[in-house]
Amino acid sequence: MQKWIWVKYMIDLNDNVGKYVSFTWRNMISYMARKMEPLHIGAGQYAYLFSLYSKDGQSQQALSDRLLVDKAATVRAIKKLEAAGYVERRPDEQDKRSFRIFLTKKGKAIKPQLEAIVKEVQEILLEGMSPEEKAMIKRMLQQMASNVIRANRGSL
Repeated sequence: MQKWIWVKYMIDLNDNVGKYVSFTWRNMISYMARKMEPLHIGAGQYAYLFSLYSKDGQSQQALSDRLLVDKAATVRAIKKLEAAGYVERRPDEQDKRSFRIFLTKKGKAIKPQLEAIVKEVQEILLEGMSPEEKAMIKRMLQQMASNVIRANRGSL
């Protein structure tokens, strides 16, 4: 009898919240990558542009912190965006060891196209939901994200 106790606590991989979050994320990123391909922007790069749209001239570290990604990922994304002509790196006047990232005219010009893609994806994700359900799922996902961030930081 004792050996069967663990079965009760096994995760049902067919009905696992993480599975659905992961599946949704992967498919959303795949869809966005297809939509952004003509702009030569990868799905992992658009968030940097949106962060710069809200506050241009951020340091690479600030972008990493704001987007909750590691510094190496930020460096890779910025290099790709710079090669595509969407951003430029300039030395920080206060700290010559670091760089600030600025949108170029080309980077600013594609904002409406990126906003349209993100809006379309949001509409697809929330299709068939009432306003109350949309608000509820956003609150729930925010709580889930907060929970896992706290757990990763060791405070849960």
